[in-house]
Amino acid sequence: MNILVIGATGTIGKEIYHSLKKQYKEVYAAHRKSTSFPVDITDSQSIKNLFEKLPKLDIVINAAGTATWKHFSDLTEEDYYIGIKSKLMGQVNLVRIAQDYLNNNGAITLTTGILAEHYESKATALSLVNGAIHSFVQSASNELKNNIRLNVVAPGAIAGDFPENQKFAGYYPVDIQKVIEVYKKTIETNSTGQILKIYE
Repeated sequence: MNILVIGATGTIGKEIYHSLKKQYKEVYAAHRKSTSFPVDITDSQSIKNLFEKLPKLDIVINAAGTATWKHFSDLTEEDYYIGIKSKLMGQVNLVRIAQDYLNNNGAITLTTGILAEHYESKATALSLVNGAIHSFVQSASNELKNNIRLNVVAPGAIAGDFPENQKFAGYYPVDIQKVIEVYKKTIETNSTGQILKIYE
């Protein structure tokens, strides 16, 4: 099985990559600063260039994408476009392009988070794109080529990266190992169009 993890140096992506490497032989790590498999998900050509370097894939997991953190009254139109270009359209374009490079019955897993439906101060711009990705996954999952599955994992804050005794968006942080197991579930399941929420 050939697996690609995008955002493989981030808090979640790094742990997904190292965990999958222990279980599967062919796991590729892509990120902005990689010398082997660089990718910028805000650039469609960069995404295409990445897939052209790789063999046909069975699984693509994306843990990359950013948005602006500011109080609503301080957000400018350009601030919103940072998240729209990166975490929203970056993931949409990834799906759009990846479907042509995956084997039949492959799977794509995206990443959003708790802010899609729970409030946290200064997170309006991120909440907007997370919610949009959920709607996108529920719709696009019905129309992908070659029986490719499309799901999204929506974690809360990650323990260790965030104080374990402090709530974020109303919930305590989750253990990274629990998060990894949910990503692995998207590889093993036949389900598609699912929003897999990890809040405690």
